[in-house]
Amino acid sequence: MKHLFTNRFGGVSHPPCDSFNLALHVGDNSLHVEQNRDILKKQIGVSSILFMNQLHGDIVECVDESTTTPSCDAMITNVKDLALCVMVADCIPVLLFDKVRNVIGVAHAGRTGSFLHIGQKTVQKMLDNYGSCVEDISIFMGPSIRSCCYEVSKEIVGGFESYLTCRDEKCFLDLQTLNRDDFLKIGILPKNIMIEPTCNCCDKRFFSYRRDGVTGRFCGIIALEQDR
Repeated sequence: MKHLFTNRFGGVSHPPCDSFNLALHVGDNSLHVEQNRDILKKQIGVSSILFMNQLHGDIVECVDESTTTPSCDAMITNVKDLALCVMVADCIPVLLFDKVRNVIGVAHAGRTGSFLHIGQKTVQKMLDNYGSCVEDISIFMGPSIRSCCYEVSKEIVGGFESYLTCRDEKCFLDLQTLNRDDFLKIGILPKNIMIEPTCNCCDKRFFSYRRDGVTGRFCGIIALEQDR
């Protein structure tokens, strides 16, 4: 398995999507986006990359080399040489890997997806479709907005108040701990959950919709190694 999380550098896009924007829906020149995606393909070393039409929901799709841009927020596969990509600019890019069954997945865990337990549902799809066991699955959460920056209103977090930190009469949501707890509840081992500590809203090496408004998207990407 090989995986990586990109930042905003190393591509060809112009401001405000400079320079390694991977999204076609943010007003960037489509030719620049395609060039950036070709660069990403070389970085991860695969023949093809599958992107999602992300909906901020909880739909999980099982995909293969014949799939073209599914409308969903998570994908899983056991196909080698096919990279799965999740694009973000504040949400958590979640990567999943079953080392025994050789299954990979990606999930787009924003506020709505997290409240709908997108991570748990992706794991369950791996169990149902490929016979995965929870103790064999590793989770990688990439750079994303953290509770230092993710201000929300109390009204939108019904049932998830325990993940709020309030200071100076403002409330901030901890999506990372929420998702970690979700994975632990279904049996993912604590040692198999890796969380990148970087807040992309604080760190200007990354795109952030909350910080900049009009901006690009970085990604998490994962692929199975080809047989040698």
